[in-house]
Amino acid sequence: MYTSNILTFLSLAASSAALVPHPLFERSIGSSCTTPHGGGTCQSTGDCVTSGFNLASYCPNDPTDVQCCVKKTCSTPQGSGTCINTANKGSCGGSMVAGYCPGDETIQCCVSGSSPPPPPSGGSGAGIVSAAVKEEGLPYVWGGGGCDGPSSGGFDCSGLTQYAICQAVDKTIPRTAQTQYHSDMGTHLPRSKAEPGDLIFWAQGGDCANDVAHVGIFMRDGWMVNAAHTGTPVREQSIWTESGGESICPDAVRFW
Repeated sequence: MYTSNILTFLSLAASSAALVPHPLFERSIGSSCTTPHGGGTCQSTGDCVTSGFNLASYCPNDPTDVQCCVKKTCSTPQGSGTCINTANKGSCGGSMVAGYCPGDETIQCCVSGSSPPPPPSGGSGAGIVSAAVKEEGLPYVWGGGGCDGPSSGGFDCSGLTQYAICQAVDKTIPRTAQTQYHSDMGTHLPRSKAEPGDLIFWAQGGDCANDVAHVGIFMRDGWMVNAAHTGTPVREQSIWTESGGESICPDAVRFW
């Protein structure tokens, strides 16, 4: 009798538990969430691919595939679009444009139906930018690249800049960041006057006379395209002033 009662109790308890909805999903999916980049809705990451961008840790206690989906529009020179995660760029159906969405370079503006503009004729600075942007995604390779394109599958910082200038203005500039900064082929101007296609530089300890260590291509205020370091591909990113003992140099250099 005692055993029978215990079994009955356990059976009823199991039946009751089966009727209770999963508390995490009932509470979170569809509920509002707040992030530093705006408010959103807790959704499965698969439901927020082209409609917005996912941010983790704003739907507490949820599985990793439930994140805060923030929906924001963006406006770029190539047209208006939606801010999405770069991990979902394959679903964009257009071009991804950095610098027009909140957050870092992993959140960019998807402009549907657009494509990056071709390099302008006449050897313009915009053509230098376009030539470099076409190489985005290739890996950083120490000593890699030059006028003939990538080598060993990729570029380093000055290999990318030499390649882009060769392609856009048919000019072979020196190969290293140090010699590019000091080349008589270029025109120095205050970095605050930089225009798309100008090169910007960093030096160890800020010693731009003797120890230039990195170079990127200015795109627009606050943004550049570059091959930064091992482990990162050619990419667009925000312009930084100091990192790892390197400081930005006061001059930009124009080769176009």
